[in-house]
Amino acid sequence: MATRRVSQFYDAYLAPEGLKISQYSVLAIAARRREKPPTVNELAEELGMDRSTLGHNLRPLERDGLIALESDAADRRVRRVVVTELGRDKKRACRELWSRAQSRFEEAFGSSRTAELGSMLTVIAQELDLRSMPLSVSHERPDHVRS
Repeated sequence: MATRRVSQFYDAYLAPEGLKISQYSVLAIAARRREKPPTVNELAEELGMDRSTLGHNLRPLERDGLIALESDAADRRVRRVVVTELGRDKKRACRELWSRAQSRFEEAFGSSRTAELGSMLTVIAQELDLRSMPLSVSHERPDHVRS
């Protein structure tokens, strides 16, 4: 519930530019790699998203001309996420809105608590490797709990 609320908070600030926080994150991360744009797989890994979730975020960005999915020169099966000039302009506009949201969040939550939250989330992201988790988890009750 907290994750959803925080996302809704940032989404509301980004709404005038027509992006959600997840799409802005995709755009911002992809834009950092101008010389060698990230592959879809690289971007998914960096964002901690599965390819399906990333695909849901890429489609509207591509439709709106903010990114282009281009085949890799060395391997045509690999697609790279290229941020267009329009996408770079959109990222700059959203960065200002994101900064306002961040300032408002810090006002409401407190600077030290915001910093502490950021530190804790960084540790969680570094230490909790979801790729090492089993693909399916049994939801059966342990023997000692069964009736």
